Amino acid sequence: MIYDAIAIGAGLSGCSAAIQLAKRGYRVLLLEQSHYPMHKLCGEFLSVEVTEAFENLGILEQVRKVGAHPIHRAYLTTASGASFRSDLPSAALGLSRYQLDLTLFQRSQALNVDCQDNTKVMGVAGNLQEGFTVNTSKGEFQGRVVLGAFGKRSPLDRTLNRKFIQQRSPWIAYKGHFTGVDIADVIELHSFPNGYCGLSQIETGEINVCWIAHERVMKEPTHKGLDIPESLAQNPALADRFHNMKRVSTSLQGLSQITFALKGNFHNDICMIGDTAGMITPLCGDGMAMALRSAEIAVPFVSQFLEHQLSAIAFKKQYAIAWQREFQTRLQLGRIMHNCFVQPPLANMGVNLCQLFPALGNWIIGATRGKPQQSNRTDQTQLFDSII
Repeated sequence: MIYDAIAIGAGLSGCSAAIQLAKRGYRVLLLEQSHYPMHKLCGEFLSVEVTEAFENLGILEQVRKVGAHPIHRAYLTTASGASFRSDLPSAALGLSRYQLDLTLFQRSQALNVDCQDNTKVMGVAGNLQEGFTVNTSKGEFQGRVVLGAFGKRSPLDRTLNRKFIQQRSPWIAYKGHFTGVDIADVIELHSFPNGYCGLSQIETGEINVCWIAHERVMKEPTHKGLDIPESLAQNPALADRFHNMKRVSTSLQGLSQITFALKGNFHNDICMIGDTAGMITPLCGDGMAMALRSAEIAVPFVSQFLEHQLSAIAFKKQYAIAWQREFQTRLQLGRIMHNCFVQPPLANMGVNLCQLFPALGNWIIGATRGKPQQSNRTDQTQLFDSII
């Protein structure tokens, strides 16, 4: 069989693209190197812009049933003791990747997507003109279009010889689930020297703790029982949280050499979506929504190419323009904020400014995430509220 589309990676963007293409009647293969269900490195925070995506994907009711946790407020602190509290522009959700990815994967299966987990991709050959051959641990598969949705950093990036993979990055991130504190409907973001840490509650009642730091932080001794570097406790608010916490994750998910550089919308004619194309800094809390949105942007162009309405050149050009129009400003602002928040003097100054001028803090929160389409904004907010 020659598939119309092969999505490499069954995370948010890969599953979303597979579902949308299957609903349009295309033959789709979805490949995932791990075995479902599984935990993934992620802040596990969803802003209101995902509501329309959930509805279009047919999982809105399932998200409601699993008990996604409502989040209405934000709390920022620094190691010097500065703090800023604010209401979010609209309701948000805390939902684990373990649950959300599984929901999307099962939805893909229900739509007759050929879903192959525990399948490692070793290489991709071909192009948009002649089609592709994807070499995997389960054999070779042919497809007319290949979508790269294999995440922030993957061995496949090196196999494909992508340019960004050759540039070393010092940023390392870890995530785990903890109990022992109640942060209610708040997403917390705590700065410490050379990094920052986010806390938010998920559907299980557990607290997702996700931090990113310069690699030098990871060489420090860790907090006994929590496996958290000591630098994080230099923030007094975060230290207070850790005092009462107990880790429930069997192990922490981690990833090194995380880059926030633009990675390219195509490589060797493979269409890149989600974090595979570009990752917003975790500080912004919009990565999950962006992954879903990138698939929404790509799918119409994929469909037009498959229907011979777009040439390969036009497909690549129009998708790149649409992607950059949607995300480039947000990504640039995120990088600036990241560079400030990991430096204690700048973090302290920024949070104090937000405290003095709340409108500034509220603008930053709003500017680093997408917006529901204007015509559907009220309906989407009502749908989101119905989940919680």
